[in-house]
Amino acid sequence: MVAEPLALAGDEEPNPCVLCRSARASPLFDVDGSVVVRCHSCGLVRQAMRPRAANGLYDSRYYAVDDPKGGYANYFLDAEINALTFRGRARAIGIRTGRRGRLLDVGSALGDFLIAASHAGWRAEGVEISSYAAAHARKRGATVHLGTLESLALPARSYEVVTLYDTIEHLQDPAAALREARRLLVPGGLIHIVTPNVAGIQARVLGRRWYHYKPGEHLYYFAPPTLRRLVEAAGLTWLGWERAASYLAVAYVFNRLRYQAPRLFGTLERASRRLVFGTRPFYAYVGEMSAWARA
Repeated sequence: MVAEPLALAGDEEPNPCVLCRSARASPLFDVDGSVVVRCHSCGLVRQAMRPRAANGLYDSRYYAVDDPKGGYANYFLDAEINALTFRGRARAIGIRTGRRGRLLDVGSALGDFLIAASHAGWRAEGVEISSYAAAHARKRGATVHLGTLESLALPARSYEVVTLYDTIEHLQDPAAALREARRLLVPGGLIHIVTPNVAGIQARVLGRRWYHYKPGEHLYYFAPPTLRRLVEAAGLTWLGWERAASYLAVAYVFNRLRYQAPRLFGTLERASRRLVFGTRPFYAYVGEMSAWARA
């Protein structure tokens, strides 16, 4: 069945299939009033609609919002736990490359990964569309370019590594971003992507209740085959994928679960933040995948 055309809100527009540009799609779920569809031609899952001005979503409230389904519960409270994940990614990149050089992090947010990469020996720079996040990262000593990757016209063949962590699913044109990333990489340079896996077990079991379905914020939901197609269409060599794990804390998990039962899990979150075990980090798979490609 073909999804019925939606009435356009003033701040929304249709979200096309970035892989094949087909307009034919079947609705999968209604998530908080937004329709998630699957492309008839290539199987890519996406939001049927997207915001006209995405950068307005990522202001200061995004990083400390009392909304368990969008933004961050409190990016600052969980910064130390996030840093453990980012240090692990920096180590993984170092093992892959065997050297250090210039690294560009697309969607660098408040600069946490830039700091971890710098401590690991990389000359790290970021790209960020949020003026709030870019300013905050610069105050921490990070180098951040404000704008979209495609609009910045950075010098070609300037970086050994480009990273997109929890970013590609937000982009209005992820294909254009990957083409630009390839232009910026030195020959043989690496791209590392971490993004939700719509074909993973969490997504299949939870259905429309999957946490990563975030209307307006997440525009595309990739599976390994659709992500590979996107990467190869940009002229990059696909090197494979694996499940991606992150460091979490019990308090953070309760915060995310508030979406399903606000009173119960809100109480558990507040209680756990006062206890040692509630903020102690553990390593877990959270429904994401890690993919590597080479220029």
